[in-house]
Amino acid sequence: MSRFTVTPFLRRVLRVDALLSGLTALALVADAEPLAAWTGLPAGLLQATGLALVPWTAALAWMGGRESLPVAALGTVIALNFVWVLDTALVAFGVLGAAQTAGVAIAAVQAVGTLVMAELEWWGLKRAPRVGGVAAAPGRARPVS
Repeated sequence: MSRFTVTPFLRRVLRVDALLSGLTALALVADAEPLAAWTGLPAGLLQATGLALVPWTAALAWMGGRESLPVAALGTVIALNFVWVLDTALVAFGVLGAAQTAGVAIAAVQAVGTLVMAELEWWGLKRAPRVGGVAAAPGRARPVS
């Protein structure tokens, strides 16, 4: 499995993503009813979304504390961030409920912010050094450097 070194840049990006996701989770779980009235979105949808963000936040924080990670792990984070962008666009366009102006604005800000995070994570992954290399075949000596 291909691994990469978590650079200081990527560590900060993952931690910011975790922080923003955690704050969003807290707001959605703690204030689902007032947010529902303000945004026009169902309180159950907001609360369920907040609860789904709790393990996501924990995973991002954990990843941000590692020295190295599998490429597939960060690739999954990036892909799921793009799914979040699509989901918030569906909310903004009224597919998942009749959002009021505030709901559309919040969804648009969420989509743009998440898109920025995904792009920063992708940029960091492309520039991160890979861990290890091709292993020597069994029984063959490794070159000494």
